[in-house]
Amino acid sequence: ICSSCQAPSKYQCPKCSILSCSVNCVKAHKLENNCDGMREKTAFIPVEEFNDSQLHSDFHFLEDVRRDIDIARRGKKGKGLLFGLLPHHLFKLQLVARLRKTDLQILPVAFSKRARNTTYLRYGDKKIFWRVEWEFPHVEFSCVDERVDEDEILGSCVDKYINEKSEHSNEKLSYYHSLKFSEIAILMKDGNSPSKMDQYHILELNKSLKSNFKYKKIIEYPTFLVISKLHMSCYETVP
Repeated sequence: ICSSCQAPSKYQCPKCSILSCSVNCVKAHKLENNCDGMREKTAFIPVEEFNDSQLHSDFHFLEDVRRDIDIARRGKKGKGLLFGLLPHHLFKLQLVARLRKTDLQILPVAFSKRARNTTYLRYGDKKIFWRVEWEFPHVEFSCVDERVDEDEILGSCVDKYINEKSEHSNEKLSYYHSLKFSEIAILMKDGNSPSKMDQYHILELNKSLKSNFKYKKIIEYPTFLVISKLHMSCYETVP
């Protein structure tokens, strides 16, 4: 309902969310409330309310800030983080991950893990393709998938390594070939665990990467530990 005349509303103020029904009532609202009608770009937005519109707004806000910095410091060029800001593609990747309720942390450019990261965001459909590192601790073997579709089922991702008939399998993984699929567990390090005491999430093989990463903190990209459930007691796990 219009705040000025109580008629059915048609517009909502981007700044204070007050409802109005016409241009005249919008003007009246601005005068009465000393409101400029401009959205507060730095206002806190809860994750559950964060949508594509907010994503684009934040992205353009970052570009405006960057443009102002460039104008103020014209002639000085930098690489990677600029005054605490991420490059465009990483900023947008981090925001889309936030929409998935995944806390993606990007390291400073000096870190080797940052340099190795091949995770990227496809802008057209906002799909994330993750770099995934696999560790098979029982046989001291590791490998990498450069880009895995976030909608890929985790069980399908690992099957190509533990299935002896797969073209991606390796003779070093013979121990894993002897295990049934139901005897396998996949762990991912908890990004919040203390540095001296690793803790792990138990992932669900029948769900996608996107679902498994929900409410989890990932530093740059995930590393999966593929273990036999018989050895689960060797690892400290968290929800």
